[in-house]
Amino acid sequence: MITLISANWLLYVIALAIGIITAFAVWAVTGREASAVDRFSADDGLLEKAGEPVRTADPTPTPEPAAPAPKPAAEPAPAPTPKPVVAPAAAKPKEEETPVAAPAAGKPQIPAAVGEPDNLRLIKGVGPKLNTLLISLGVTRFDQIAEWKEAEIAEVDQYLDTFSGRITRDAWIDQAKFLAKDDIAGFEKKYGKL
Repeated sequence: MITLISANWLLYVIALAIGIITAFAVWAVTGREASAVDRFSADDGLLEKAGEPVRTADPTPTPEPAAPAPKPAAEPAPAPTPKPVVAPAAAKPKEEETPVAAPAAGKPQIPAAVGEPDNLRLIKGVGPKLNTLLISLGVTRFDQIAEWKEAEIAEVDQYLDTFSGRITRDAWIDQAKFLAKDDIAGFEKKYGKL
């Protein structure tokens, strides 16, 4: 066995080199795992909690989906069969329906915020998308939210679209009262760690 290895050692070294080069080429073509630096997101909220200024990330363009390839015209498609028309039944009297308010265009009619904007993401239940939406509606301060009454809650809630109902469900008013007074200990006692 030793004689076989010593006689063909050059072939073994060449085979090893070819194997390493092939493995590297396959690894490079299929892609690599992203490093922790590549996966860093400024939207995780840690910088804001630490008081660091946060830069917004440049939006990355999304690739256009490829158009489907045209199908060859082999045979004409059969014509769809018409559905039978059913005569409407006797009209039942409609029950009174409460009108559903569609989200209004523009901004809510609420008192404007005065002063530097607060980090609204400290309120439990407010994430990056909701934070952006609130800022676009003119909601930027804890004391502004803490002063809301039923009318202001209803006014803002109609602009929240899929986040509708979060103001009362997540107790924003109470949370904002603690945060507006900088009562971090009271906030954390009731709502958990910031």
